[in-house]
Amino acid sequence: MLTVRKLKLAAVLGLAVGLLSLGGTATAAKSRVWVVDDNKVECPRADYTSVQAAVNAAGPGDIIKVCPGTYMEQVTIPAGKNGLTLRSERKEAAIIKAPSVMAEPKAIVRVSSSTGVTISSFTISGPGGGPCDSIRYGVRVDGGGHADILDNHITMIRDNPFSGCQNGNAVQIGRNFEGQVGTASVQRNTIDNYQKTGVVVDGPGSSGDIGHNTILGVGPTATTAQNGVQISRNATGSVHHNTISGNLYSPQNFASAGVLLTISPDAVEVSHNDLSNNDESIYVIDTEGALISHNTITGSTFDGVGMINATDCTVSYNDISGSGYDGIYVFSDSADNVFEHNRLSNNGEHDAHDESVGPGTGGTANIWEHNGCDSPNPENKPGLCQN
Repeated sequence: MLTVRKLKLAAVLGLAVGLLSLGGTATAAKSRVWVVDDNKVECPRADYTSVQAAVNAAGPGDIIKVCPGTYMEQVTIPAGKNGLTLRSERKEAAIIKAPSVMAEPKAIVRVSSSTGVTISSFTISGPGGGPCDSIRYGVRVDGGGHADILDNHITMIRDNPFSGCQNGNAVQIGRNFEGQVGTASVQRNTIDNYQKTGVVVDGPGSSGDIGHNTILGVGPTATTAQNGVQISRNATGSVHHNTISGNLYSPQNFASAGVLLTISPDAVEVSHNDLSNNDESIYVIDTEGALISHNTITGSTFDGVGMINATDCTVSYNDISGSGYDGIYVFSDSADNVFEHNRLSNNGEHDAHDESVGPGTGGTANIWEHNGCDSPNPENKPGLCQN
């Protein structure tokens, strides 16, 4: 008769035999670690001297550690690399730098079709090698791919010299004009010296979680109108806990934006950001259902929050001061929005300016409740401020 202990042992042995008969083992396969060093000085036993060579060799779930050095190459992570981790061994010491002539789509690092990819702790740097359209992206996510873009310094994604051409986005997630979809989490990066935009999320199906980044435009420039973050053309996303500043077009006949929402549906949120010294700190155009809350906005050239053809948006609990024109500006074609619990002070023309007409507060087409206005200038219409 088998004892209880023997029965348990027999069951375990039977499981092991079953696994072996299937050609497997009782333990899961481990991820392989690949090491890259450009000159094999810091890491003499490195597997490769090129980041792309390591990507080509790696399988799903593998880890690529990149030792300090400068890697002048474009890196593409294609389909079949799900879960791949690409990491600089020392923060920002591995530099992936744009070559002088870039292959399409002119991205330094591209994640295409693979999901769960991590890109961490690199310096990803331009500039491009020419005066126009020499470089388009620092990091691009497309082909239905997903990436976590973490703790990098993404810089000088611009032509050489800095130009007015409409290329040079530090991070591009999806691209509507090409029918490309991507999703990404962009966290704790420093993004600066870009030509056009810091982070773009574009097109239906594309989504971005953009948080805890420092995003810096070049400051006053007559060369191009920059934007810090753009969510556009039916993309969705969240922009939160970022510091965004220095997006300023000096002729002031166009407006740069700290955050630009354009042709955006429900499920876009802009919250808990610190925005300073942008033309329009938050610019909402042709957008429905956005939530804009708990942002601190200072020193906007034009308006703290500007809204054109915006509907069903909620703008609440923002602290807006020092705007050249209005704390909150609402164009006549915007309706059914709610403005509540905002603190508005020391804005140049009006704290609250609503040009719409309708059955809402003060004869506008919107609802204004519990807003405090402390500027010496009067609000545009009675009832918008409830000090």
